[in-house]
Amino acid sequence: MRSSGLPMTHPRSRPAAGAAMVEFTIIALPLLFLACAAFETGRWMLARQAVGYALFETARVGTVAGADPAAMAEAFERALAPALGVDGQADPGALAEAVGKKMQAWADAHGMPMARIEQLNPIPASFDDFPDVPARTGQARQLDHDHLRLRHDTVYLSRYRNGVGPRSGQTVFQANTLVLRLTYLHAPYWPVMRALLRQLAGADERDAYVRRAREAGLVVIRKDIAMPMQSAAREHGHAADLLAARSKVGKARLSAVPAR
Repeated sequence: MRSSGLPMTHPRSRPAAGAAMVEFTIIALPLLFLACAAFETGRWMLARQAVGYALFETARVGTVAGADPAAMAEAFERALAPALGVDGQADPGALAEAVGKKMQAWADAHGMPMARIEQLNPIPASFDDFPDVPARTGQARQLDHDHLRLRHDTVYLSRYRNGVGPRSGQTVFQANTLVLRLTYLHAPYWPVMRALLRQLAGADERDAYVRRAREAGLVVIRKDIAMPMQSAAREHGHAADLLAARSKVGKARLSAVPAR
């Protein structure tokens, strides 16, 4: 029989096909993991930027509103609204309702609140050392805020050693600095990332809120901010969480707060 001159082809043997599949799996799995990690890193960076801006707006409003917890909580929700898919320019009532539903749905899904804001300063002892005027019965105490440099040099340097209050351990400048701490929980999109974070969670965390979040596979974003007061701070009580206390204090009206 005459040969056609073309090389004969043979189907790939089963061992060769199996080896190719193993090689593909070995290469594809790490690449897939890296792609997921890059995707999650991008989402984390966007969330971090959004909550950083929201915390800045919270502090800005707090400095001009006498460190009012309700005003700061509303400012945080308004600034965070775009990141939650809510129109930040909506009517304040509609915006608060929409953001509240989003945050409540997140809390129901994960078993804990999405965020927590703590006021670290002024502290109650700040009002002991640097009161503005004696508060009337039933009225909140207020910090001495006017002409701080003059008051520090002419009053507090002679009253306290180096101008440092004995109860607060602060100067009048430090007492008039609003300090907030935000703890925000970011949920990874891919379940494998949450499973990995659960494995990395440690049991030595003292903060129960943070410990629960890490055990649930959530990413904890912590941010602190310090901003000088632009108005006299009033003593509203030292709430552990401004967002949780908002419903008790009541909704503040931000119409009088100047826009940036």
